Amino acid sequence: MTKSSAMKTKDNLSKVRIIVFTRFPVPGHAKTRLIPALGADGAAELQRRMTEFTIKQVRQTGIKMEIRFTGGSESQMREWLGPDGKYTHQGPGDLGARMARAFADAFNDGAEKVLVVGSDCPDNRTENMLKALKSMDDTRCVLGPATDGGYYLIGLREPCPELFRDVDWGTERVFKQTAGKLDHYTVLPALSDVDKPGDIPPRISVIIPAVNEEAYLKPAVKAALNGFNTETIVADGGSCDRTREIASLAGARVIQGRIGRAVQMNYGAQHANGDILVFLHADSVLPPGWDYQVRRVMRQPRVILGYFGFAINGSFFGRHWIEWGANLRSRLLKRPYGDQGLFIRRNDFFEMAGFPVVPILEDVLFVKQARNRGLTVCTGVPLPTSGRRWLKYGVINTTILNQIVLISAYLGADLDKLREVYRNGKNPLFALLRKA
Repeated sequence: MTKSSAMKTKDNLSKVRIIVFTRFPVPGHAKTRLIPALGADGAAELQRRMTEFTIKQVRQTGIKMEIRFTGGSESQMREWLGPDGKYTHQGPGDLGARMARAFADAFNDGAEKVLVVGSDCPDNRTENMLKALKSMDDTRCVLGPATDGGYYLIGLREPCPELFRDVDWGTERVFKQTAGKLDHYTVLPALSDVDKPGDIPPRISVIIPAVNEEAYLKPAVKAALNGFNTETIVADGGSCDRTREIASLAGARVIQGRIGRAVQMNYGAQHANGDILVFLHADSVLPPGWDYQVRRVMRQPRVILGYFGFAINGSFFGRHWIEWGANLRSRLLKRPYGDQGLFIRRNDFFEMAGFPVVPILEDVLFVKQARNRGLTVCTGVPLPTSGRRWLKYGVINTTILNQIVLISAYLGADLDKLREVYRNGKNPLFALLRKA
């Protein structure tokens, strides 16, 4: 990029605004419709977490941010959400009057694109906001419809005060009434506002079994922590390096138990608080919006097990063929492996008694059990995992080895021996002797 084009890009960004509408989380005054279910403190806490998550998504866009608030002072808001960004009280009037004023102030300040987002739609992520801003290159207005009939986002390229007049705010008619005043506009995907107990996204626990994974673990934990209403648990199997320290510093909850991937994952599930459990390898990095994808799949009542697409980090000969083959196998045969981030409802997991405690292929056996109980569905989004094994042992050798391991297990090989030779990248054919 030349110096002139860089200056032009910077100048263009300075003319874009994202305005977040939110409320200071005072118990009894925040998310009041949720108080009967969560209590005053619980409703305020949910408001706090949703606002913080929304602010994080806005900051990741790199766009200038303004926070329009009610229920607190500017100093309280800055102490809570940080010193960056502009803080402005929403002022008097109904929601329409307050939004119209926010748009007018931003355009008077020189903005050429303005996006207003609510703080009670945690599914509205960075990518969606950037998509909304991009769409305004071709249209004067963009709307993000909420599933309850309102909207979670509105963007304008010029003042349009009539959009905010004569609207039945707080009803299912808001989006329809607003869209009816526009000749041309862009519509984003419909997302859910959190107004009722049933709207609260179910909690997700990401469980990462690890042994001596200090070189790979931090990105896995960081990506897992990017979800909303989630927790990350690292189930350590007795590492002698900095695995536990790195996991804790990155923000995970660390528990320690016996070694063995199946044992560690089952142990992690016993300590999890989530309604949905995601089992992630320590060298895999969940993609942006992963929690939205997990919940989307698990909303389907017939689905018992979900998984991500297969992808490999790094570049080496044969990588694309490996990805193609793995995705074809999991898509056609419905047999994903553990490095595709298996996820399942907590109740279903414990009804299945967790992962079979075997030395190797616990994921294959677990998926087989799940397929007998319901559907297995892919998110359609790839989950990048490390290519370290292919790089260490070679693409052809590793691919052949993986198939021989499956055949050997099917023919009754000693799984302890099979695990040992697999870990060393050796041919396991000699392990075909059955257990005595």
